[in-house]
Amino acid sequence: MNRQKLEVEKLAQFGGHKDGLYSVVKTSHPKLFYTAGADGYVVEWNIDTPEEGKMIAKVPNTVYSMEALEDRNQLVVGQNNEGIHLLDLNSGKELKSMKLTDQAVFAIEKSKDQLFVGTGDGWVFVISIDEWNITAKVKVSDKSVRSIAVDHERQQFWVGASDHLIRGYAIENCMEIRELLGHENSVFSLTISRDNQFLLSGSRDAHMRVWNLDGFVETQQDIVAHMYTINDISFNPSGNYFATCSKDKSIKVWRREDFRLLKVIDKARHAGHGTSVNRLLWLNENIIISVSDDHSASAWEIKGL
Repeated sequence: MNRQKLEVEKLAQFGGHKDGLYSVVKTSHPKLFYTAGADGYVVEWNIDTPEEGKMIAKVPNTVYSMEALEDRNQLVVGQNNEGIHLLDLNSGKELKSMKLTDQAVFAIEKSKDQLFVGTGDGWVFVISIDEWNITAKVKVSDKSVRSIAVDHERQQFWVGASDHLIRGYAIENCMEIRELLGHENSVFSLTISRDNQFLLSGSRDAHMRVWNLDGFVETQQDIVAHMYTINDISFNPSGNYFATCSKDKSIKVWRREDFRLLKVIDKARHAGHGTSVNRLLWLNENIIISVSDDHSASAWEIKGL
């Protein structure tokens, strides 16, 4: 098992955006995904036809975050300075919007019928999707909220901020339950393993920390995972593997069982991105979509998982 060898094939590159990309999501369609970034365009792509991007919407400012409402075929878009927008993916029309702050919306996560929205002025807003109103809000930090992960099993949510801290809250009443110390810079990425055992965090300090959520939350692993900022951590659907991406222009594939690094995808070896890789999406069990400051998205097939 330790000798597991992966091969990588670059399936496609998706160009057409005019500036850096910061968000990528999918809905229930097995071949479609959506990208957005600094040019304000929300674009639908089909992995089989990479040259045929379809513009869904254009918003005036930078998009740092999106969240798909798969059962409704809708998309929530977080817009810099303007709050959030609800888009219908069938028509491309904006259904609703909500002005939350004049700061950036860096994180949007869904749990059942609620959205958790993290903003540049240090707040997390809890929003009812059905009623489209704010049901609660938490002042997390005097600095930006950069990442959110929802623990559905324990009914908690975790928030990473630019003050270097990770804080956990109960969904029921938004009371703080834990503060995690360890990172030395902004926490740009949080995700929970598919088996709900671990919280993984990635930071501007280039470290990935693995926190054991059983009992008293503590660091299970502290891994110098990249050379520079870790922008995203994403598990594949089975939860057996995950990928990280970084300002160092690389994507790395890891094994969940032992947190072992299996593969590095970069420009020199795989015609990877030439600038910071900002976000990742597993389109299925073995295809990763990455988006970058180089204005493009790429699709990678990971063989041998």
